[in-house]
Amino acid sequence: MAKKRVFLDECCGEDGLRTCFPDKAHVYIAADFGVRGKEDPTVIDEAIKRGCLIITVNKDFVDYYRDHRRCKGKNGTFFYGLIFLKSSKTMTRRQQLQAALKEIAWAETRDHDDLVFVSATGKTRHERLCHPECAAAFPAEQGTWS
Repeated sequence: MAKKRVFLDECCGEDGLRTCFPDKAHVYIAADFGVRGKEDPTVIDEAIKRGCLIITVNKDFVDYYRDHRRCKGKNGTFFYGLIFLKSSKTMTRRQQLQAALKEIAWAETRDHDDLVFVSATGKTRHERLCHPECAAAFPAEQGTWS
C-alpha cells in the first residue's frame, strides 16, 4: 500500500498540524517541494503531481483545485483530496483539521478525490469530486454542513 502524502499550504503555518496524521504519513510543506512563495496554481500542481492530500486556508486553492485541467476530458484523473479550513476565532486549525479528518475516508484517500470544508465552528461539508458514480453513491447529506 502506498504511503499517504499530505501537503500543508504555506498559509496554514505548521500550527502542530503534522501531528494530526499517523507517523507513517509523509507530511510536506512548500519548502520541501521548492514552491515557497510561488503562485497558487504552481503550488497546487506540484502537490497534485506528488499525490498529496492538500490542506489549506486559501479559498483560491479550492476554486483552482475543483476546476483543475487534469480532471477534465475523456481520460479524467482524480486526486487525493483537499481540506479547506475557514478562518476561526473559536477553534485552532489543529482542531478544525481533526474534524475534517473524521469526515474524510483516510483509508481510501487513494481511491477518492474528496473536498472537505471546515467552518469556523468545526462543522464540515464534504463533496466527492472523482467519478460521477462515486459522487452519486455518496450520501447527499454529506454535501451539507454537519
